[in-house]
Amino acid sequence: MIFKKYICIGITIFTLSVNAQKVDKLKPIKSVSVKIPEPSDICYDSKTDTFFIVSDTGVLYETDKDFNVLKKQVQKGTDFEAVASDGSFVYAVDESNRTVYKYDSKTFKLIKSTVIPYDGARNKGYESFDFNKTTNKYALLTESNPVLLFELDTEFKITNQTDLSSMASDISSARFYDGFLWLLSDEDMMLLKVNPLTYDVIKKWSLPVINPEGLAFDKEGNIVISCDDMQRVYYFNNPEKK
Repeated sequence: MIFKKYICIGITIFTLSVNAQKVDKLKPIKSVSVKIPEPSDICYDSKTDTFFIVSDTGVLYETDKDFNVLKKQVQKGTDFEAVASDGSFVYAVDESNRTVYKYDSKTFKLIKSTVIPYDGARNKGYESFDFNKTTNKYALLTESNPVLLFELDTEFKITNQTDLSSMASDISSARFYDGFLWLLSDEDMMLLKVNPLTYDVIKKWSLPVINPEGLAFDKEGNIVISCDDMQRVYYFNNPEKK
C-alpha cells in the first residue's frame, strides 16, 4: 500500500509539472501591413487613443488605430528598441547608446535624455521598457545573454536588478497591463504573463509569427504584436479576457 501511495504521489506531481509547463497557442485574428521600417516596439496610449511605434532607424512615430502615421520624430544616430507612454510623455529607448529619451507626447519635443550605463556589445543592450504600477518603478530589460530586469526610480536610477535568463532565450518587449507584467520573446516566439512583484511566470503562449518584437494592448484589450522584419502588426484575442 505504501508503494502504491508513493506511485500515486509521483504521478500527481508529474501531472502537475506537465500542466505547469503547458504552452497554449494563440492564433492571429488579423494582420496589418505598416509603412514603418523595422517597427521594433509598439505601445498603445488610451489617453490619445493612438499607437506609438519606434524603429531601428531611430524614428519615433505616432499612428492612428489603422497605423496611418500622424507624426514622427527622428533621433539621429540611435537604434530605438523600446517605447512606452504614460499619456503625457513618450519614452524611447536606444539600445546601442544605453539612453532613454523622454518626449512630450503632443509635440514630440525632446524633454530629457538619460544615459543608463550597461556593459556588453552594442546590440546586446536595452530592449524593453515600461512602468510597473505595482512596484511604482520602471522596468528596463536587456535583450539576452543575460536577460536582466532593472528596476528604476522616477529619476531613472537603478534600485534593483533581477536575472530572468531562465525564463526565455530573449526578451524583446515588456508591457504592464491589467495588473501584470507581460513579456515577449522574439527567439522563442512566445508571450509570457509574469507576476509584477516576484517576476515568476504565470502563463505562456506560443505565437505563430516571425520576428515578434513589439507588444501592446489596445482599447479592447486585444494583444497587438509588431514584427520587425515583416513590417506587419498582428492582432490576437486576449486569452485572459473570456
